[in-house]
Amino acid sequence: MIVCCIMKTSKIRMEEFKMEASVHNVVGLNSRSVWEDIRTHIESFESKRTSENYERSLRIFYKWYRGKDIELLNKGDLSIRNADVLKYRKYLENHPIEYGNSSINTMIAAIQSLYGFLERNDYNVKAAVTKVKPLPDDSERAGFFHEREINQITGILEPTVKGYEKAVFCEMAWVTSFRKASLLSLKWEDISFNNETGNYKVTATVKGGEKHSVDIPDELYKRLLHINELAYYDYNDNKIFHLSNTTIQNMMQYIIEKLEIEPERNIRFHSFRNFASMFGTLEELRRHYKHSSIVVTDKYYGRDKKNKSSDIGLRIADKIDDSVFEGLSKEELIILILSQNESALFQMKREAKKIIDNKNNKDGVE
Repeated sequence: MIVCCIMKTSKIRMEEFKMEASVHNVVGLNSRSVWEDIRTHIESFESKRTSENYERSLRIFYKWYRGKDIELLNKGDLSIRNADVLKYRKYLENHPIEYGNSSINTMIAAIQSLYGFLERNDYNVKAAVTKVKPLPDDSERAGFFHEREINQITGILEPTVKGYEKAVFCEMAWVTSFRKASLLSLKWEDISFNNETGNYKVTATVKGGEKHSVDIPDELYKRLLHINELAYYDYNDNKIFHLSNTTIQNMMQYIIEKLEIEPERNIRFHSFRNFASMFGTLEELRRHYKHSSIVVTDKYYGRDKKNKSSDIGLRIADKIDDSVFEGLSKEELIILILSQNESALFQMKREAKKIIDNKNNKDGVE
């Protein structure tokens, strides 16, 4: 009898233990936050850069979609339709930051990857609804201005309404290579003196929310200050430029018409950013554009892939003696020089100026 009671009591206690353990498991499951699982997914990638890009992309998406930081999401916030993804992509296409198609595809891929993970981990979502056709590659979507065209833009714009401000805005664009949104966000306090170089520098918030500083010539700094003296310039927001997107769009169309630029060249405001590509090495351009990798710089601003003679192997094999220049007249040499691409021409002009300056200095000393 006693043994029977003991066995019965032990059985009851065992059942109570199992029930208690089950309750703890359920509580543990329910207490797991959505953010914990998202973080687990983000940290699962071998590439730290991929993890950082996906986290940033998801933060942007949920701020737009739910108005929340991803740490505060609950399961109800994860419900999504294909229409929502398409609407978000359209939002990115029209964003002032001017995201390229490749950037938008990456941002959408972050959402698709997350929902695949969530579905595999028993969340009530369907990863298939996030699938959309990738946008076409747009690595060459914006054309390039020629130097002679850049030199005419100030004279074209200054006689128009707000012409001086427009002209300086464009000059800032081709000198700093900042995007339109970054330029429009600039405040007067973003200009400071760079003790290391002896020039003024402009610091802007660029893609990804990072800060990037670029030195500007003294003459451009003075032109910026003159904006403050314009008769209509009476603003209290401390911003430097006050041009609407419509005004900028109309301005670009006016420039294209005045310069008689063919439509197939695809000139846009982003073309000002491209202009710097003829003035430096890939590594210098990487720093100037604040690209994460020189691979990105080479993709957009490297050698012309269509020009087979730009391939190093072909250039090495194509041996021509230096004496070939001796067979040309002075006029033929000048024609040859002026026919080179703008990057090579600019470099030659720079070297020619050094030679002339050195010669003048030497003559002055004598």
